[in-house]
Amino acid sequence: MLNKTSLFFLLMLLLGTTSTFAQNAPKYGHMNLGNLLEMLPDTKTANDNLKVFADKLTAKDDSLTKAFQAAVTDFQTKYQSGLLTPIQAQTREAELQKEQEAIQKFEQDAQQMVTQKREELLSPILTKINDAIKAVATENQYLMIFDTSSGAMLFAAESDDVTALVKKKLGL
Repeated sequence: MLNKTSLFFLLMLLLGTTSTFAQNAPKYGHMNLGNLLEMLPDTKTANDNLKVFADKLTAKDDSLTKAFQAAVTDFQTKYQSGLLTPIQAQTREAELQKEQEAIQKFEQDAQQMVTQKREELLSPILTKINDAIKAVATENQYLMIFDTSSGAMLFAAESDDVTALVKKKLGL
């Protein structure tokens, strides 16, 4: 049988353990990384630089396409007028086919170059944000911080939105 002192000691131990557990419960937070990224002046600068880069590639593509269309029109006019021999027509068609393939390759390469440039411009910004998130998580003892903009979350209990803390860490 337990005496009153043992019962009291057991009760105090149980209360102390519950209190300690509550204090050490894992802490979770969330933020919208997409919204934060859009707020940063660095992102606007990166997007402006990317637009200039993409516009140059688009202008070159437009120039190549117009020149190709003019060459096709010229070929069709000469062919229909009978100014080209069958061998000349066949040679010119092959040349135009090569031109068209070169334009298509340029367009594919341009898309890859724009994607690469975007990654190059955004990488330092994302590193800066990631460092700020890690610092906030460490300083505020968060076990996890979720990105609500990615749509990867299936369920989450209410947690703290740490966007304000990350913005403060970034000096916003």
